[in-house]
Amino acid sequence: MQDDATELDQALEGGGQLDRVSIPPELSRAFADATLTVRRRALSKSVVIGLGFYEAFALGDAFAVPDRLELALTFRFAIILPLGLMVVCWLRRTRCALILQQVVACGFHLVVVALLALLVVLSDSVNALGFVFASYALLMFMVISMALPLSLVAVLATFVVLIQAVAIAHGPLMYPALELHNLMIAIVIIGPATFANRALENDRRRHFLLMERERYRQRLLAEQRDMLARLAALDPLTELANRRGFHAGIAGDLDRLAPGSLVAMAMIDIDHFKTYNDHYGHGAGDEALRRVARALREAARPIGRVGRMGGEEFAVFIPGITGHELVLYAERLRASVQRQALVHHHSATASVMTISVGVALGCPETSDIEALFETADAALYRAKAAGRNRVSIEDLTRPDMGACRERPDTG
Repeated sequence: MQDDATELDQALEGGGQLDRVSIPPELSRAFADATLTVRRRALSKSVVIGLGFYEAFALGDAFAVPDRLELALTFRFAIILPLGLMVVCWLRRTRCALILQQVVACGFHLVVVALLALLVVLSDSVNALGFVFASYALLMFMVISMALPLSLVAVLATFVVLIQAVAIAHGPLMYPALELHNLMIAIVIIGPATFANRALENDRRRHFLLMERERYRQRLLAEQRDMLARLAALDPLTELANRRGFHAGIAGDLDRLAPGSLVAMAMIDIDHFKTYNDHYGHGAGDEALRRVARALREAARPIGRVGRMGGEEFAVFIPGITGHELVLYAERLRASVQRQALVHHHSATASVMTISVGVALGCPETSDIEALFETADAALYRAKAAGRNRVSIEDLTRPDMGACRERPDTG
């Protein structure tokens, strides 16, 4: 994930006013999807505003082309207005590719420019040349507001310049200097418009990258919080759950437990572990703890939850087990450590490391977890008093214990 952050930072640092801000390839589709609605809305809004401005200047036709006033008004209200409304309705209703919508909008713009150019050709009024400036002003507005790709901007601008050049060449007031003026106007208008188009596109790209970087940082923070939560619930030496994590895991196990099921708690203590540490060293003691933890984890599967309570003390929570199964299960835990054959010549119990196991079996509806802990701890004390390396089980479901009995499945 660090590579992702670096790539986003580099993309944000790149791209000047003229250079395009680069979107990493893996985010290209996400960027297109994120900006699609904005681009569609900008496209239809630009056509509406441009159409409004075009129709608002109808009064200017009497000044610009008094000899072709009727034709100019026909163009405005009989052709451009209904055609523009059709284009706007189509843009808002269709969900075709964005590039097709942009091409249609540009095509409508070229129709407007072509009709204005036709008035320049047909009118004898010198004021008709004002439509040349109007066409370029409309072009500048559309290039900036429609968020067009530069390739489409280049095509649109080229056609507008050519249309104006043809109109000037065939107009009654044509003289060579006008063509030069047309070219200069095109440069003055199209250059800044293209610059503004690129700057706005870079702003959209930077905004997207900033949002992605923020989302990345939020994900990273969430992962770090999760990691810290896991570490806070983990014993670093044995990689078992610590006391806090063990209790949290038990709560989840109880939530998933079927009604009427029994649970058991096993408290485990390594026999003569202090003596082992004193004679073999704390390094060997740590390694012994790790091996005991692995043995218990393997033996407790698939239903048991193992945790380290501190020092040489471990616990195993066993949900959904019966009294008969528990005897075999607890013995399996004890034997798993003895089979490790960790040499312990200073043990008063055996020549290898062993454990004592105290187990409490109860019903979660009537025996809370703390009661199971206390009962299992008392059973552990009896196992150690009886000579260690053995299992002692206390069944809280016996009638004489005053607790719940194992209930049959009522389905």
